[in-house]
Amino acid sequence: MNKMHKIEVTGGSPLSGQVQVSGFKHAFPPLFSLALSSNQPSLIKNVPDIADIRILGKIGQLLGADIVYEPEKRAMYIDPRSLNNSNIPGDLSALIHGAWYLAPGLLARTGHIVLGETGGCKIGGGQEGERPIEQLCSVLQRFGATVKAEGNIIQATAQRFSSARIDMADFAVPEEGTDKLTGPLYSGATKAALLCAARAEGISEIINPYPKPDVVALVEAIKCQQVAIQWEKNRIIIEGKPEAGGFETTIGPDLIEVMTYLTLSTYCHAPISITNVSRKHIETGLSAEIACLEKLGYLLQWQGNNLSIAHVSPASRLDIQVTSHGIFSDNQPFMALLLMASEQGGSLTEQVWVKRFQYIEELEKMGAKIIRSGRTVEIMPGVPGKSGITVNATDLRGAAALVIAALQISGKTQIGGVDHLERGYPDLLGQLRLLGAKV
Repeated sequence: MNKMHKIEVTGGSPLSGQVQVSGFKHAFPPLFSLALSSNQPSLIKNVPDIADIRILGKIGQLLGADIVYEPEKRAMYIDPRSLNNSNIPGDLSALIHGAWYLAPGLLARTGHIVLGETGGCKIGGGQEGERPIEQLCSVLQRFGATVKAEGNIIQATAQRFSSARIDMADFAVPEEGTDKLTGPLYSGATKAALLCAARAEGISEIINPYPKPDVVALVEAIKCQQVAIQWEKNRIIIEGKPEAGGFETTIGPDLIEVMTYLTLSTYCHAPISITNVSRKHIETGLSAEIACLEKLGYLLQWQGNNLSIAHVSPASRLDIQVTSHGIFSDNQPFMALLLMASEQGGSLTEQVWVKRFQYIEELEKMGAKIIRSGRTVEIMPGVPGKSGITVNATDLRGAAALVIAALQISGKTQIGGVDHLERGYPDLLGQLRLLGAKV
């Protein structure tokens, strides 16, 4: 990844135009792992051209797989038949969180894996924001693997996965005030269990699975391998195939990227159209975010497959719970901007990633009025306007939020840590320039 240590944003310029979003970043790593666990080639389409995907492809190549990535076609061809190694290179895995998902697929394919430190945004509960690994170890063990974890290194062996009945409630906590599940282990545990169950001998049952579109995409790909799989309300039943053929799938639109541009449009009062997106994907995958937007007085407008947003009514005060069944934790920084731009403000309570609020202090430097108490922030209405400020981003979505905030400040803002953007957006800064931003 290129290290863009700092950029200068000159805000106040009018923005307008069209943007096109890429494939859903969160969906790709488990699909890539599923492809590596197969015994025939697979083809994944609408692959986002971001650093995380290029690094995963490089890891696959170093392990012996035949990987052909064509960014201009947004496609990756994966042939695992030449895999000859399952020691995931630590220097590459340390750069991205997605390497975490390679463990189940490689273990199913080779019977042995070594996984070192994984990277990504430091938003977990560790001392340095490290994200947890215990759910991966536990899931692998429940499907019959022998697992040894020392520090950040996981070693595991398994002749073949055995079937299992696994309740995701073991990896989650109830949302405040409901019986729905949430927490930082929930999503990863569900995807790991699906990858194991798809290659296990016998019938497995996954109870209370994480329900978001990235899991739906994985289930659909498993179906393409002629694996018997049913999703019945709060459980998924899978009759695994230790030896399964390849698959072809097309990743849906990146829902976080869509929310990024919707926020940019509303926060900067910019007429922006998001082109060529599936209405079904957006309305299903962003249903919780759309409900929040409507309470803030916004309405999504569709012209065929082109999406825009309009302010149609005064905003109500909005208190948002960020949970695994609600808005994506990735979208939490964008909701903070929307609350600042609203007439009455509101609050955000984070129930997934405990260190997702690191951008808040930077917004305060810009002039935002925010009170933090534990996992909740109270956001006063008012767009920050202090120019000549230097702020620093510590994670991907926080970086995007700080750039958007700077675009509404008349004057210059220095933003560090924007190299994080490369892991989640093909070229966010370039796209902003095409819309008229001075970055």
